[in-house]
Amino acid sequence: MKLSFKQISILLFLIAIVYYIWNRSDKPIQSEEPHSVSEVQLSEKEIIILGIRLDTANKQRFWDSVEIMGETEAPPDSMADVNTRVPGRITRVFFVEGDKIQKGQKLVQIESPEMAKLKSSFLVARSKHKAAEENLKRIQNLVNMNLAAKQEYIDAESQFRVLESEKNAAEENLRVNGISIDGTNSGNLTVFAPRSGIALSRNAIPGSLVQGNHILTTLADLNTLWFQGKIFEKDLSLVSEGKIAEIRLTAFPDFPFEAKVDHIGERVDPNTRTVHARLVFPNAHRKAKIGLFGKALIRIEEKERILLPDSAVVNHQNKQYVFLTSKKNTFHFSEVKTGIRKEAKVEILEGVSEGQSFVSEGAFRLKAILFKSTFGEE
Repeated sequence: MKLSFKQISILLFLIAIVYYIWNRSDKPIQSEEPHSVSEVQLSEKEIIILGIRLDTANKQRFWDSVEIMGETEAPPDSMADVNTRVPGRITRVFFVEGDKIQKGQKLVQIESPEMAKLKSSFLVARSKHKAAEENLKRIQNLVNMNLAAKQEYIDAESQFRVLESEKNAAEENLRVNGISIDGTNSGNLTVFAPRSGIALSRNAIPGSLVQGNHILTTLADLNTLWFQGKIFEKDLSLVSEGKIAEIRLTAFPDFPFEAKVDHIGERVDPNTRTVHARLVFPNAHRKAKIGLFGKALIRIEEKERILLPDSAVVNHQNKQYVFLTSKKNTFHFSEVKTGIRKEAKVEILEGVSEGQSFVSEGAFRLKAILFKSTFGEE
C-alpha cells in the first residue's frame, strides 16, 4: 500500500506528539514559583528543636511619625562665658570642670595691676568731685550773702559738672570690668559666677598670666536642650510647630526624651532638599550631653493596626511573608503587605487578621525547611 505525501506528513506529526507526551510524563512538572508548596508540617519534637514559638495577632495603638536625624545643642541663652575682663595673674581657683555653680559663687581670684590703676583713677575722680561739690555749696552761700559774684557760682557749677562726669565714667569703667567699688585701690580681683549652671570647662591655672578677654569657664544650664535636625522636603507638609516628638539618642537608645517642635526653618537647603527644625526637650536626669547624635520621631497620626515582631516577618523575592497556622503543627507561608517599622515591630497592612495565630520566633528556620523541601521535590 502506497501512502501519499499528505498521509505521511500527518503520520509523522502524530508520532511527534506521542513522543513529546511520553517524554513529559517521565519528568515531574516544575512549579513556576519555588514557594508554590507553601506549607510546612512538623512533629512536636521538631517544633521544640527548632525553637518555634506562636503568638496571636492583635491590634495595637501607636503613632505614625516622621523621622529626622540631628544632634543635641545647648540653647544660647542658657550658656555664659566667664572671662577675666582685666589682665593679671591668677592666684586662686575655686572650682573644677563639672561643678554645679550657683549665681554669685566665687570662681577665681586675680592679682591685677591694671585693676589697681582703674580703682585709683576712680578714687581720684571721686575725691575731686567731692571737693568740687563742697566748693559749689560754699560759693552758693557767699552769693546768697552778696559776698560773691554770680559768675563765680556759674564757674564753680561748670567745674562740678565736669568732675561729676569724670567720676561717673571712672565708676562705670569699674562696673563693666566686674570690679567692686570698695573704696580701696587694691589690685586683687575676685571673679563671681554671673549665673547658675554646670562648669563645662576650666581654663584657669594658679600662677598663669591672663589677658582681659581670657575665658575662665563656660557655665551652662543643661536642664533643657535643643535637638537640631533636618526635615526632608517630602515630609514638610506633615510637620508643624508644636508637634510632639520622641528623641532617641545613639548613646541612650532605650531612653526616650519627650520633645516639642519649637521652630521650622524658612529656607530649603538646595543641596540636601531639607529644612532645618529645632526641637526643645527637658533633659531628664541630665542624661543627654551637648553634641550627641540621634533621631527624633515627630508624631503625625495615631493609628490602630496589627503589629508583629521583626522576627515574624521574612523577605523573599522582594516580598514580605509570615508563617500562619490554623491547624496543629502546620505552618502556611503567607504574603503580607507591611507599613512602618517601629521599635522592632512591623505594621501589617494586609495578610494577617486580628486573632490569627502566627510564628513569632523561628520563621527564618521554617523558611529554610520550606524551600529545602520544595527544591527537593523538583
